[in-house]
Amino acid sequence: MELLRLIDVTKTYKTGDSERHALRHFSYDFPSKGLIAVIGKSGCGKSTLLNLISLIDKPTNGDIYYDNDNITKWNSKRINLFRGKELGFIFQSYHLIESESAFYNIMLPALIAGESEKKAKDKTNELLKSINFRKSLYKQKACDLSGGEKERVAILRALINDPKIILADEPTGALDSTNSELVMDILKKISEKKLVIMVSHNLSLVKRYADKVIVLKDGKINAIYRDMRFFSLESL
Repeated sequence: MELLRLIDVTKTYKTGDSERHALRHFSYDFPSKGLIAVIGKSGCGKSTLLNLISLIDKPTNGDIYYDNDNITKWNSKRINLFRGKELGFIFQSYHLIESESAFYNIMLPALIAGESEKKAKDKTNELLKSINFRKSLYKQKACDLSGGEKERVAILRALINDPKIILADEPTGALDSTNSELVMDILKKISEKKLVIMVSHNLSLVKRYADKVIVLKDGKINAIYRDMRFFSLESL
């Protein structure tokens, strides 16, 4: 059963008299769980897709349905509720508060959503324990964490309000192979119960971890792979 449905979605940006089609006639039904990877060359529309799903931006044409509700028609209050409780976004550059601790960065969305401090702390502790995050790093400022540690904090922050959808923009882009595998193991486990949509350039990790792969080219779906044994670089 689909949780998220995009129907003939197009996003066009205008600069003066010229137009650029970042995404063209994108249609796809995303399931309620699983790891869906979106790949393609720079400028193919990957980040635009995530921005439209998260309502950071709105489509020029087409419709996006979440749980059978057209999110392109929502008002700002409903959009904020969706972003706060039903969707988690893992940004490429982490977007952590560098002067605050790892622990505080993770629990902040829960506090913003109205959770009590005690409940927010309990949920944060539970999440940190679930990935065996070193206790000595709980109070470490984000600016003093390694790239892999920051990425894991960013993932837990996205999970704190138990959203149904996780969007991950190049979650392993700045990591070495060891930390990349740690992060992908976490995302794969999350995808057993939630929908994870991941943008990535790392084809080897995509092949190993993704349940399905959407290949974008010039803003359009060029191929969809359910079995990576048939993946071809020619589709990029």
